[in-house]
Amino acid sequence: MARIHVFLAVLLLCAAPCGGSKVNLRTSAAESFTQNAICRQNNCVNPLFPGLLDLGKLDIIAWQCTNHSTVSDYINFCGEMVNYPPALPSPNATSRAVKDIVKEQDDAAATMFYYHLSGLGYEAKEFRDPGASGDECVKSIWRMVCFTYFPKAQAGCSAGQPTSYLRPCRNTCESYVAACSVECCDESVQCVFQHTVSEGGMPTEMVQTGYIDALGPAAVCTGAGHRSGLPIGMLLSIFAAHAVFDGATSRDEEGRPSSSTSRRVSSSLCSSNVLIALVMVFCALFLQGCDVDVPHHDLGNWRLKPDYLVAFEFVAPGQPASSAILNSCSEGVAQSLQCSGRGYCKAWSETERISANALSFCECDRDWTDPECRTRRKSQVTTFLLALFGGFFGLDYFYLGWPWWGAAKLCTFGGCGFWWVLDIVRTGSGPVYAFDYRVANDLPHWVYVLSTVTLFGLIGFAVAIESYLSFRKRKREDVMKLQESEESRHLGKMDAMLDGPRYRAGVPSPTFNEPMRFSGYGATLPSPLPNAGVPYAVPSPPGQAGRFAGPYGPSRIS
Repeated sequence: MARIHVFLAVLLLCAAPCGGSKVNLRTSAAESFTQNAICRQNNCVNPLFPGLLDLGKLDIIAWQCTNHSTVSDYINFCGEMVNYPPALPSPNATSRAVKDIVKEQDDAAATMFYYHLSGLGYEAKEFRDPGASGDECVKSIWRMVCFTYFPKAQAGCSAGQPTSYLRPCRNTCESYVAACSVECCDESVQCVFQHTVSEGGMPTEMVQTGYIDALGPAAVCTGAGHRSGLPIGMLLSIFAAHAVFDGATSRDEEGRPSSSTSRRVSSSLCSSNVLIALVMVFCALFLQGCDVDVPHHDLGNWRLKPDYLVAFEFVAPGQPASSAILNSCSEGVAQSLQCSGRGYCKAWSETERISANALSFCECDRDWTDPECRTRRKSQVTTFLLALFGGFFGLDYFYLGWPWWGAAKLCTFGGCGFWWVLDIVRTGSGPVYAFDYRVANDLPHWVYVLSTVTLFGLIGFAVAIESYLSFRKRKREDVMKLQESEESRHLGKMDAMLDGPRYRAGVPSPTFNEPMRFSGYGATLPSPLPNAGVPYAVPSPPGQAGRFAGPYGPSRIS
């Protein structure tokens, strides 16, 4: 059993990535990242984490401690997530009500939640109640923004006392990376980092840092509990190894290894030693520091992406870019300028719909999306028609921006028809997600039902006709075979009846004394024609009387 543990330990060491964990590494002053050429990026946006760019601003704000009971009645969006005594921004010059401060922080968390979901390509308006969502990615974003804008008060701090801002814990960030499957194909997906940022193309002395390198709940950061343990794949491998080695040894009634299997166990242990030696040789030859020429870059892949907060910002006509705001539904914006003229502002929370200062976001027209209604949606009609008539070739997935799925559907020829039928129902029954956002809901439901029923009705009719024609053809062939067999059987019986008189060896010649009767054909045929050996009817030589051969001989015709 010790050898088993050594073998598993060697596997663990060799399976460890040579670059270390991509989430927990701290980058040095001179950043350098390696590029994974066969990797496919997923949810790699800029900023990578929700509320990341506000961490520096929140650090310099004065905060004061409060009790959970004081703020719980005023928290709306983050009410279920903030179950600890939070810290609130401390008013500097003027006195403000706790209710207003809490609403401002709650709106900031909801706004960042909305914009980060939009940056990932989600329909943010579908997740007004993230706690009821079954999407773990949405819940992890909700958790991060609430922990960012409602930091935990320091331990032992009384209500009203000043406190420092506690950033979210590292495991909160890691949960988001895992739940949303964030992949940027380099080591830039790090929760604990430090790098300089640039403004206007010029590097500055401003340093941007990540989250606190601690696992929550902790006194130095804001966060909830975490789960730890070996990956499920490694646990299954360990259990399988134990099962294999235990199964190789049979035991007697007292549970001791039987003597009949001692040689087999010894042989298996010897084989395991050889296998361990081979694994160690492989690790020594191929896993020594990963000294291969891998492409490097100095800026993380997610930082090379366009900033979605800049892409979604609103600048009033005639105003400089410095006056940009994040939401055109904010106060002071003319209604004609809101939502790019392609929608209207709608309250985010159902409970605040009648409030004068309720947080609102754009409700775009059918064919437009994103927080400012500037992105045209793809068409559901086009998607459905491509799935209906080009689904075997994956044209619907290529149109939606999923080339890999389209190639897989093309190679399997629509999943042998099953994938094709599934996508017809999926794309026709409702707007599906494209690469970013849902398609426009421009397909009437009755058109989908009618076209689908008609198509499959025609397919069923064609299959039925083909089946009927094939069945009729088989029946005709069977009847023809039966007729041919019957004809051959009857013709065999008639051969003797229609054969006619002919000479046969060993058969006595007829006497022709019987009355004249019909004996068959061929007796009166001319001499030059063959008659199967039957004597020809010829007249007697001149001057000679007598009978002549043939069926009419007995009539004594001279």
